[in-house]
Order: sequence, then structure tokens, then C-alpha cells
Amino acid sequence: MEKKYDIFISYRRDGGESTARILRDELTEKGYRVFLDVESLSSGSFDTKLFSVIDECRDFLVILSPGALNRCGEEEDWVRLEIEHALEKDKNIIPVFLRGFTFPEKMPESIERLRHLNGVETNFQFYHAFLEKLMGFLKTKSNAGRRTLHHLRNGKRLILACILALMLVTVLGAVLWRQLNSYPRTAREKNVTSELIYYVEKNMTQMELAAEYLDTVYRACSQYLVHFETADRASLLTIFQTNRRLLYQIDLSDSLMTEELQAKLGNSPFRQADASAMHDYLKLFIDSAVDSIYFMEFLTDPDSYFDMKTRENMLENYREILSEELKVMAYATNLLLLPVTKKDALKEFHHDYLPSLYYFPLQSADWLWDAEDLESRSEKSWNAIEKAMSRITGQVGNENMELLQARSEMVRQLVAEGVSPQEAERRVAEIEGKSQLLGEKQAELQDLQRQLEEKKEEARRKFAPAAEDEPEILWAKMLRFMSIRMYDDAVLCIDAYREKVRGTDEYAEEYCAAAVRLIRSISATGIDYGLLVAGYEPDCPRNEQYEIGDVIISVNKIPCHNYEEYSSIKAELGENEDYSVVVLRAAEDGSGYLEQKELLIPARAARVMVLEMSENIV
Repeated sequence: MEKKYDIFISYRRDGGESTARILRDELTEKGYRVFLDVESLSSGSFDTKLFSVIDECRDFLVILSPGALNRCGEEEDWVRLEIEHALEKDKNIIPVFLRGFTFPEKMPESIERLRHLNGVETNFQFYHAFLEKLMGFLKTKSNAGRRTLHHLRNGKRLILACILALMLVTVLGAVLWRQLNSYPRTAREKNVTSELIYYVEKNMTQMELAAEYLDTVYRACSQYLVHFETADRASLLTIFQTNRRLLYQIDLSDSLMTEELQAKLGNSPFRQADASAMHDYLKLFIDSAVDSIYFMEFLTDPDSYFDMKTRENMLENYREILSEELKVMAYATNLLLLPVTKKDALKEFHHDYLPSLYYFPLQSADWLWDAEDLESRSEKSWNAIEKAMSRITGQVGNENMELLQARSEMVRQLVAEGVSPQEAERRVAEIEGKSQLLGEKQAELQDLQRQLEEKKEEARRKFAPAAEDEPEILWAKMLRFMSIRMYDDAVLCIDAYREKVRGTDEYAEEYCAAAVRLIRSISATGIDYGLLVAGYEPDCPRNEQYEIGDVIISVNKIPCHNYEEYSSIKAELGENEDYSVVVLRAAEDGSGYLEQKELLIPARAARVMVLEMSENIV
């Protein structure tokens, strides 16, 4: 008996349903047999039906929307049971990651393997590329014959052609054509149409607002670039911040489709998936607008490495993307409402609502009645968007674009958690500081990162402390681990060093503890260098200024990273010249924190023994 399905789609209804439906429709269009659970099932029917469907499918898609796995700790959770069964049956499991999804810290052991599987990130902005990538993960091959059959079942092209032919030959065909072009007819159909148009208007209004905020930023950038040498950047940054805040304040819940409307669309000529996708596209558009404003901040930064022509070209590309994105939404709106053939049903929408829009490129005079024409125009707009993005990426670089998008994503995540936009931006800026990964330094820093990763891979094998190591070797190994930020391993070397010199070095316990404090405090202080005071000059009076464990970080306000710099600074001092040093010393309250202290060192003070706390690589 032939299998009924090739692909099983698992999803969490709150967050993943619209994506699941879109993928079901698209993959079915491509000739795949796709199973999507569209009805609530009891646990009994779950076992008997869903497990048997998973068994017969070769591919298993799991839609990972934000929070999709949070309830998987419950043994009877449907999503968990579906994933467990797919793993047990060794199905080709493909995670589909939605924006904002993160794996929980802890998951049931039975589905932990999901964390390590390769998947695909959704990208509705470059939807065709996303779909092609997803299909590349499938083991099932599409069936062209089934695709043709699906087109027949959905009444595409051939049905329309038959109707037109019948119109030419028989009166019955003419009557049938009039009937098919008479929607809505009944009171129920009129009600569904009215509710759908209200939903469409809500989404279009919010997209109009978002477009206005983004266009305000673009116009401000254009004026700024015209007067680049004299313009007030602080005012421009205020415009950026204000319009980002306005974008965050758009209440997307106000334009969300109700469950009642969603159910009604299931028994109507309107495509339910297309209606849901309208709201998804709105969310994507707003997120993209926030990303774009962050890019404008980078583009207009006087310290950015672009020449003026490049800045202006990229701004024009972004304005083109905005224009094409609005066209895509306009075509999608037109296509969604195409089943409404009674002009009276669209009268208010066409003649009252659409004229109230300024940015949205859709008016009654632009309305099209040809689905193929609309799809073709939409495809052209998507291609224009992709080309514009390619031009921008070519000028900026993929890594820089990813960094900017990651920054925007961090801010959005904090806002979603209840942090105000201003505070979220402050926190992210605090984390990343003035990013040196943008611009001309990118290639240099990428190379450094690669070198560090290579060092980390080999470091434990080459520099792990060994029983036969002399103290000097152990200290050198510790410095090497510090240089590649493997701080735990550096501490292990200090422990081994302390064991070696215990009993022969009276100060070892004190300065080794101080070295560990310095390493553990690097993330707080940012200081991973200096000279560690490890003893006093033999047979001389004790130096009263230094304490064992002090870490000298500057001399006469000049940073001192190693002994070579220390000696150079001291060599320039007069023989009888006092000097100042800044040291890191353990806080007196016993908290273990380090605090900076400035010491005045007499010219003829007794010398101290010091150990370097950073590797001096030439």
C-alpha cells in the first residue's frame, strides 16, 4: 500500500501554526505529501494516528517558535512526544528556527539530541531562498505528477481555462462564470469578507505607521549627509532613538487574527495561510525597520570608513528596499482579497480606506484581478529587494551585517522581556562598547580571532601543567593560557606552581592567591596585565610602600604591561626622583574584590621582586 505522506510537520500552536500552514501549502505545491495536524486530538488518537503518520514519513519538520520547547518537561506534551518518536524511529529531523527562538537550558534527555541537529532559520524577507535551503535538507524527493494533481485539485489555471471555454460554447458556462464571480453572496460570506477586510486594514495601518517612522529616519539621514561636515549628529541620534521607540510601541496584538476569523476562513475561498502570513510579514517588517535604523546609525557615523558616495548609495538602496517591501505587502493584500468579486463589498475599502494611506502603494485604480500578474509583480519586488541587499552587503561585508543584526536582536529580546527601549539600548551598548569589529579593522580582528581559536585547540595539549615542569615553566604556561583567555587553565598552572615552590618561597601563598584574584577579576576590571610583587630585595630593609601581591599597572601614570615597559619608564627617571605607581590590591573589607591604589615610591626605596602577569610576545 502506498504511503499517504512524505513529510510530518510538528509545531506549537501558539507561535508556530501560521509558519506550519505556510510550509504545508508551499511544500504541497512543490509535489510533496505533507501531514499537518489541524485539529485538536486527544491523547488516545495521538498514539494511534500521529505515531503511525510519523512512522510512514521520511522527513520530520519541527517548527521551533519562541518558547516552543518550554513545555517539553511534561511527559504528555504533544510536541515532546512527536519529537521523541521521530528520534526513536531515526527520521530525517529538520529544525525550522523562527526569529527569537532559543533552546531551553535543560531539556528531557529523550529529545536532547535535537539541540545538535542542523536546521534552517526562517527568512520571510528572502522566502524563496529559505524554501530552497529547506528543500535541500529533505530526503524525500518531490513528485512532479503529484504537483500537477495538486494544482488540479486546487482549481488553478486548468479550471479557469475550462470555465472560459464553457463560456464560449454554452449558456451554462456563462451562468457558471457569473456565479463564480459573485462573492460574497450570502449573509455568512458577507460577514467573513467584512471581518477579513477589517483584519487587513488593521495590519495595513500598522505597516503604514512603521513605514512613516522609517521614512522619517531616511529623510533625516539624507539631510545629514548633505551637510555632513557641519550637521548636528546628536540631533540625528535623537531621531534614530525616537523612531526606534515608536516602532517598539506598535501594538501587534491589535492586528492579530482572531481564532474565530481563522476558523471561518477555513470554509471560504480565502487562503487562510496567506491571511496569517500578512501579520507575520508585518512583524518581520517592523523588526527589519529597527535593524535598518541601527544600520543608519552605523552608516552616518563619521568614524565609519565609507566615502560619501558609498554612504549615499547605501541609503538609496535602503529606500528602494522600503519601497519594494511596501509593494510586496500591497500585492499580497490584493491577492488575498481577490475572491471578492462583488465591487460593493470592496467599495468602502477602495474609496474610503485606501485613499487615507500615504506610504502604502495601493489604490482602487491600481487593483488587479489577475493572480498570475500579482504573483509575477511580487516576485519582481522580492528580486529587487535581494539585489539591493546584495549591493549593501557587498559594500559592508557579511560579518558587519550579521553584527548589526545581532545587536538589534539583543535589543529586541530585552524589550520583549519588559525592558524599556532606552534601557535595552544602553545595556547592549554597554556590553559591546564601541565595536571595533566594524569597518577597516574587521579583517584584522577576524584573523586574530582565528588565531586565538587555533591556539585554544592546541593549548591544553601543549601547555597543561606537568609533574616534571620547573616553576618557571609553569609560570610561563600560565601566561600563555592568559594570553588566549583560558583563565581556568591559567589558574591550574598557578596551583601547580604553588605546589612546586611551597616550602622554599615564603611569599608564594600570598602572591599566588593575588595572581588568581587578578585572573578572576579580568571580566570586571578589564586588566589582564601588570607586574606582581612577589618578594622584597634580600638583605635590605623592607619596602614599606608595596605589599606582597600588589599588581603594578602604571608608573607615573604610564601603563605598565610587562617588565620591559617598567624598566624603560624607570630608566627615564632621575637618580633622586620619586615616582608614583598605581597598583591593584585586595580590598580591605575581605570581599576579594580588587581596588586601585596610588603609591608614592621614594627614589631610594628598597627594590622588590616582580613577576610578569602578561606574556611578552615580540
